[in-house]
Amino acid sequence: MTPQETAAFEADPDFRAAIALRRADDAGKAVGSTVAPPETWRPVAERVAAGVSGWLPR
Repeated sequence: MTPQETAAFEADPDFRAAIALRRADDAGKAVGSTVAPPETWRPVAERVAAGVSGWLPR
């Protein structure tokens, strides 16, 4: 990311939720790790995806 892209991403109100989702996704790739079930993350994913028109299923 460019410095401008980084600043815009960090300014997004869902920045912390996006980071938490990314970390959970990364943690889920580690063999033997314990991660919360997907339905636990649905509210976070919905908030992050709300700004992406047409992506979130109804």
